[in-house]
Amino acid sequence: MGDLRGVEQRKADVLTAMDNNHDVWLATADASGRPHLIAVSSWWDGSRVTIATTGGSRSARGLVSIGLARLAIGSPDDVITVDATVEDRVGVSQADSLLADGFARAVGWDPRQIGEDWVFFRLRPVRVQAYRGYDELEGRDVMRNGEWLA
Repeated sequence: MGDLRGVEQRKADVLTAMDNNHDVWLATADASGRPHLIAVSSWWDGSRVTIATTGGSRSARGLVSIGLARLAIGSPDDVITVDATVEDRVGVSQADSLLADGFARAVGWDPRQIGEDWVFFRLRPVRVQAYRGYDELEGRDVMRNGEWLA
C-alpha cells in the first residue's frame, strides 16, 4: 500500500479534496430512519459545506427533520466521509449574494436559474474521516466534535 499518512497529511488531503471536489454523495434519513443517498454539488467555504437541493426532496425533508447528514468524497480505496449537522437553510431567492454567488462560482451552475423551489443547506462538519484502504482504517479520524485533530 505504500507509506501510511499521518493525521496532518490526511487533513491536508481532505482540505484539498473538499476545495476541488464539488460533487459529493449526500446521505440523509427520514424520521423513521429510512436512509436516502444522492449525488449533490457542494461548496466548501473553509468551514462549512453548502449543498443545494429542491425544498420538497427526500433529502431536504431529512435534513430538516433530523438535522444530520453524511457526505462522502472519493472512491472506496481513497475515501473521505464527513458527518455534519445542518447549520441553516435558505431558499435560493432569499440567499445573499455571498452564499448564492459563491456556490455558483464553486460548482459551475446556479440553482437560482433553475427554479425558486431550490434551497441551500449549510452543513457544519463534526467528524471527518480519511483513509486509503484497510491499512489506513486505524487513525482515520481527522476531525472529532467539530475540532481538527491536526
